[in-house]
Amino acid sequence: MAAKRIVLVLAVMTLLAAPGCAQRASQTTPPPPTAQADTSATPAPAPAPEEPATTQPPPTEPAAPAFPQNLDEFVHEPALKDVLFDPGRADIVRDGAGIMMANARWIVARWLVDNRDYFVLIEGHTDTREAREDPLALAELRAKAAARFLMAMGVPETRLGTIPYGAKRPVCTDRSDACAAKNRRVHFRLKRG
Repeated sequence: MAAKRIVLVLAVMTLLAAPGCAQRASQTTPPPPTAQADTSATPAPAPAPEEPATTQPPPTEPAAPAFPQNLDEFVHEPALKDVLFDPGRADIVRDGAGIMMANARWIVARWLVDNRDYFVLIEGHTDTREAREDPLALAELRAKAAARFLMAMGVPETRLGTIPYGAKRPVCTDRSDACAAKNRRVHFRLKRG
């Protein structure tokens, strides 16, 4: 028995070593038999019965409405307060976090429960001193920070839009520091869908 195995191993090694024969040998030679239990007496399991086809398609969720393209239709909402930023910053800190919490509560309570067809436009603004660098990029970062805050509080992303204005729309035009601080903000406007 051991001699037959040695001969078989040598024959396989010879076929593999011969150039061009290894592929042909692997294609034409069946795999060597292995010692397995006789399964021919055991019938194959029957396939599971198919479930009857349903006549109704599964319900689908309604598509989220597209954010309005006409920004002129958005109006100021006095209940939503502006969030102010430190110079050159886009993170919501200190008083801004409290204002954002109040804004988020108002939005969730009034709109998402009672009037699901409202949209929020978040405008990002900078002061004229920040305009020397990249005011639109900073304004966009501020608007996106406010949007992320609202989403974390449960406002659907499909109901939020952002737009950077930079220093183009100031609320104060004095050259004072207090005036510049008022312009470093995000402002919220609403539209009913």
